[in-house]
Amino acid sequence: MIGEQIKKFRRKKGLTQEELGRRIGVTMQAVSNWERGGVPDAELLPDIADALGITVDMLFGRSSLKKLEEEISDELLSVGTEEGFQRAFSLLYAIGVGLSGVTPLRDSFNFDVLSAMGHNDSFGYYSRSSVNEGTFDIRLNSDFRYFFLMPEPVQGCRESLGDPDELAKTFAVLGDRDVLKIIYYMYSRLNTPVSLAMIASHTNLDIKKTEQLMDRICERRLANCAVVETENGDVKAYCYINESILLPLLCFSKELMDTNEIHMGAMFRRNKPLF
Repeated sequence: MIGEQIKKFRRKKGLTQEELGRRIGVTMQAVSNWERGGVPDAELLPDIADALGITVDMLFGRSSLKKLEEEISDELLSVGTEEGFQRAFSLLYAIGVGLSGVTPLRDSFNFDVLSAMGHNDSFGYYSRSSVNEGTFDIRLNSDFRYFFLMPEPVQGCRESLGDPDELAKTFAVLGDRDVLKIIYYMYSRLNTPVSLAMIASHTNLDIKKTEQLMDRICERRLANCAVVETENGDVKAYCYINESILLPLLCFSKELMDTNEIHMGAMFRRNKPLF
């Protein structure tokens, strides 16, 4: 059973007996012997499984004892946050490849090259898919990457997005260049309250206009306003909120401006409208 499994997964991974042996640290003859009915030493089983990208259970013809979701969760919990984010992105890219149905891309693409991709900042590297079942969008640049995945809502995208008039109000606020200057300044700081005077000073705006813009920003729930009592009277202090929501919106806005795009796998077979 073990020899049959080694042969099956070696071929699936596109490795020769010599290449597999080199990864494990044994000869090609040893691999050939296993595949003809020999049994590897027990201490080699984890190395063989790692080289084939499977679990030890799968060498015995058994499914993994854990669900895939649990295995991913355990792996990410076992590493630090920085490594976890990088590893998670590679897994998300693998999900995108699987959903795209582009089998040759899956077989030929080494996920390790993600770390070296996209050093030319004049290009945007993407993998995209829009099908009846949902949408995903992945940016792959080495220093600027993200992942968006949305299964198709049962009621459709249009109903999920709500009132277009309310969306228009938010876009009208974000469409103001001075508002973006304020957001860039506030997001360059830690999430601590900042006075109206400081915002005006760092954005080169006058106090009155800054206050008007901050009222609009707070109305759209992009910042909170608190009144601080001081010896010189009440002072307004502002603190940003929902940065994890606004950041993706800014990223996708940047994506709309990309004129030089390189698609690392894409599929568009949607035959029904988005809205």
